[in-house]
Formats: sequence, C-alpha cells, structure tokens
Amino acid sequence: MKKKGRKSQIMTCFRVITLGDCFVGKTSIIRTLADENFNSGTFSTIGINFNIKEFTMDDNHKIGLKVIDTCGQEKFKSLSKSYFKNVDAVLFVFSLNDNESFDNIKEWIELYDTNSSTLMTLKYLVGNKNDLEEIIDQKLIEKFSDENDIPFISISAKDNKSIQRLFEEIAQKLYKIYKNSDSKNGKQRRSRISLSHPKKKKNFCCATNDF
Repeated sequence: MKKKGRKSQIMTCFRVITLGDCFVGKTSIIRTLADENFNSGTFSTIGINFNIKEFTMDDNHKIGLKVIDTCGQEKFKSLSKSYFKNVDAVLFVFSLNDNESFDNIKEWIELYDTNSSTLMTLKYLVGNKNDLEEIIDQKLIEKFSDENDIPFISISAKDNKSIQRLFEEIAQKLYKIYKNSDSKNGKQRRSRISLSHPKKKKNFCCATNDF
C-alpha cells in the first residue's frame, strides 16, 4: 500500500533592504529578527549580509522575507547600488540618540530613489535604540515623516517584540499587494518555491539570480 506523500507548501519570497549610517543597529535588528542573541558589541558590517525570515499569513500562505543588511560606510555606497534591484521594502534606519544619523537619512532616501528600478516599494523610517536616551526632537522626526510620506516606527534592536511587529506588518502588507497584483495581472510577480519537507525549510533560498 502506497503511503500518501506530504502536501507541499508554497512560499512567496520578498526582498527587504536596510539602509543607514554605521552603528545605527541595522545588523542587530536583523540578528534579533532571526532569533539570535542581541550583541551590543556588534562591529560594523563589511559588505552585505542577509537573513531569511518566514511568516505564516492568516490563510496559511508562507511568506519569506529576505532581509539584506547593507553596510553604512560612505565608501561602500556605490557597492550598495547593485542591491537595489527588485526590492519590495526598504528600511531607512537611524539611531534615536544620534542626530547625524538622522540628518543623513535624506541622503539614503535620495540614493535609493535614484538607483531603484522598483515601481512600488514599501518604505519605513526606523528609529532604533529607543531603549537609550533619545536626543532627536520627536517633532522633527514627525515632520520629516510627513514631508516624505514615509511612516515612522520607533524600535529597539534589544526588544524582539518590536522587531517582530515591524516585520510582520511588512510581510502582511507585501502579501496584500502581491495578492491584489496577482488577481489583476493573472500572474505571480514574486518568486515562489515549493516546501515539500517542512523539517528542512531552513535550507531554502528565496534568491533568484541576484543577491
């Protein structure tokens, strides 16, 4: 008697990038998202790192967010440009206790807008390190958020709850956009992969031919 095979699951993958100055906590945010221990002594990222996080939607559809950590050093800004293709969401990260990192967000937005080929991208203005003393005027942040039409969210890389809420919201919004686009165009815009072996799902890759 033949055993019934496991029903494969479909995962839809999206690309998320983080942009911002050095030492604002981009790497720590991604590590916390990946359920790794927060490391207050994390060094600056050299080059590009990424992690993949899986979310399950209300209809049990699997969403994979490939979160890419671009380094914030000035000399690497040209390197980051090649990673702006096919981006679904971008987080502009600054530190709530560093005025300069906030002032530089305008440059990061301009850099992304100049080099991005994606027509529709979710954008978030992310103020990290709200567990420390905040020195940036909240009114300035709200004004910048309104003028650039980018929603602001305050988080702490030490607080897994705030990180999870942020990326769950991103996954839900992207899935909603994906379903609407899918029904209107009659085709899938994003890469989809089959998960036939749930126990091995950590080995999947959301990437296409690019990073």
